[in-house]
Amino acid sequence: MENILVLKDNKTVPDIVHEYSPTLKFGHIPLVIDNGSYQCRVGWSIYDEPNLIFKNLIARPRKDRCKKDAEPPATPPIQIGNDIINIEAVRFQLKTQFDKNVVTHFEAQEQVFDYIFSHLGIDNEGSVPHPIAMTEAFVTPNYCRQLMSELLFEGYGVPGVSYGIDSLFSMYRNNIGDTALIVNCGYHTIHIIPVIRGQVIVDHARRINLGGSEMIYYLHKLLQLKYPVHVNAITMSRVEEILQEHCSIALDYQEEIRKWANADYYEANVKRVQLPYVQAASSSGLTAEQQKERKKEMARRLLEINARKREERLAEDEEQLNQLLAIKDMIEDGDTDDFNEAIKGFDIKSYEDLQRQISNINVRIEKNKQRIAAAATAEENLETRPTGRMNPPTEPEAFQAWLSETRNK
Repeated sequence: MENILVLKDNKTVPDIVHEYSPTLKFGHIPLVIDNGSYQCRVGWSIYDEPNLIFKNLIARPRKDRCKKDAEPPATPPIQIGNDIINIEAVRFQLKTQFDKNVVTHFEAQEQVFDYIFSHLGIDNEGSVPHPIAMTEAFVTPNYCRQLMSELLFEGYGVPGVSYGIDSLFSMYRNNIGDTALIVNCGYHTIHIIPVIRGQVIVDHARRINLGGSEMIYYLHKLLQLKYPVHVNAITMSRVEEILQEHCSIALDYQEEIRKWANADYYEANVKRVQLPYVQAASSSGLTAEQQKERKKEMARRLLEINARKREERLAEDEEQLNQLLAIKDMIEDGDTDDFNEAIKGFDIKSYEDLQRQISNINVRIEKNKQRIAAAATAEENLETRPTGRMNPPTEPEAFQAWLSETRNK
């Protein structure tokens, strides 16, 4: 039982709005934004730790269909970063400003900037009076950088912006010398960047379109194929936790394979994951007869709802027909000016259009009346409709008589 792992299923905690102290407000302190395709880290340059760390994701909830008639129409708020408490509930509504690791959707990037500046407490009216140091992908296209600069300067009025590569920042920060081979393993790509005597050799740098996201998707697929019974419980968030917390890199792949082929080594080192237990939904406890009555009641309610809708449509059509007939009386009485004024609200261009609309509404009213009559007949038949089950008598002689009668029918 020592090697049984229990998944944490960590939920995000919404970010607080930080204090915008006078030192920050009037000191023109630079703002550092590590704009990664997986996580975004934001903080002030005078502090060692970032103030905000959140996943660079946006959830656009669908419009609430139940409230579509509300005045004004109810639109759920957009959730960004740590405001997304349960990421699996909105997995198919997630958006990002990145294409691979390059920012291409600047509308989403603007919403992320709004989230950043509002949670840092920046309350200057119409501008962000702080220079910004911001990370970007290696050899980002000039067009994308131009749009990012345009957004920052024109949209937020920043006094200055500087772009840099996160892996090079890390190299200089850790003071490992002026010559190195940087292997930057990102969420979508891997960059190999040679640096010689402080200069990046761009011609020999390489990009591999493989990253952490592909590892997560691949592990997710493997686990779902191996454990099809738990396909719903094996979510992307849980796979991500397994990959980050319990996986490692094999320095010698063949040697690792030989070790795991040994049954003793396998039993000693295997890790078992305990998925959260979900209690099966209990049965309603209703008898067969009660369930049958419940279905009848639901069918009756459905018929009532449909009948009410048909009656409402019929009333609307009859009201519209009366209005059109009143307009028709105007032209017959010779009130041409009143007729021309009245037809503007009905999208009618001529007397022929008026006749056509009256004819169409008459047909619609007749059909609705027929449907209402048919629904009333169906509701009456619902009470007397046979169940479809035959109940033959148990006595042999009575059974034979019942069988002959049934065959004759």
